[in-house]
Amino acid sequence: MSFSPRSALALFLFMALTALALAVWWIIFMAHLVDEKVEIAQQLGASPEMLEQIHQQEISRQIMLGMEGVFLILLILLGGWLIYRALVKTEELKFHQQNFLMAVTHELKTPLASIKLYLDTIQSPKIEASKKETIIPKIQQDVARLEHLVQNILDAGRFERSGYRLNKIDVNLSDLVRERVAVVRGLPSSVAKQVTDEIQPDIMIDGDQLALGRAIDSILENSLKYHDGSGIQIDLKLKEISGRITLTITDRGIGFEKKDNKAIFDRFYRVGDEMTRTQAGTGLGLFLCREIIRAHGGTVTAESDGPGKGATFTISLKKS
Repeated sequence: MSFSPRSALALFLFMALTALALAVWWIIFMAHLVDEKVEIAQQLGASPEMLEQIHQQEISRQIMLGMEGVFLILLILLGGWLIYRALVKTEELKFHQQNFLMAVTHELKTPLASIKLYLDTIQSPKIEASKKETIIPKIQQDVARLEHLVQNILDAGRFERSGYRLNKIDVNLSDLVRERVAVVRGLPSSVAKQVTDEIQPDIMIDGDQLALGRAIDSILENSLKYHDGSGIQIDLKLKEISGRITLTITDRGIGFEKKDNKAIFDRFYRVGDEMTRTQAGTGLGLFLCREIIRAHGGTVTAESDGPGKGATFTISLKKS
């Protein structure tokens, strides 16, 4: 048997109302029982002092029973609420998994269709050799895109099972960040692009160079993809203060609602509905980024003042 969040909420409200009705009935019943006992004692000729004593004893007993009943009702309501939250979480995960499957299908089909078209073009005797040579880098680019997608999927599954295993070495984080920024600057773009950086030199860390590079790439790719169409502006700062390393990446893209600050790092999570999105993506990049930074003992956060107001991602690491 499966419940939708709405059905689960209706069930929870039904349980709450039933518990409330039972509590009211119990109070009325107990009050009536006290009156009956006092009345019987009065008929048997009990003195006024004895009647008052019986009344007080019954009141004290009923208060004790009432408190036990309230505790039991609260316990039932808490259990119902936890079950409701679990069902909602399950439905949300199912929704994001469906979005993920749709996104992956699109992400696989697009480069495969391009590669097939390029190969058909290369095989055509009507195409000049010089033009065929220009196609090869495009095929390599699509293959790299597919490889990146498959690797993300494999890593996401591996992290879920056993966490991230680091291959730590002494890493010059300043050089690594500078290298990733250079790659971003060299990428083709359909809109004007400007990337500024303030990188404190020779910041060293004991970490996994490949993994840290992937984490940084995930945020930079996010900033590149989610621009507002008028241009791309990315400002990057890397500094170390009192043994704490902070990498801040700010963009002026489409931003997001404040409620998405944490969810944006969840597996499969993407803002909006898959059917309404135009940007490529699977919802795994920022998830992998968070897992990698966590494995290094650090944190990554995202903030935005709202849609259309850009976003700021902050990676915080302890210098080892």
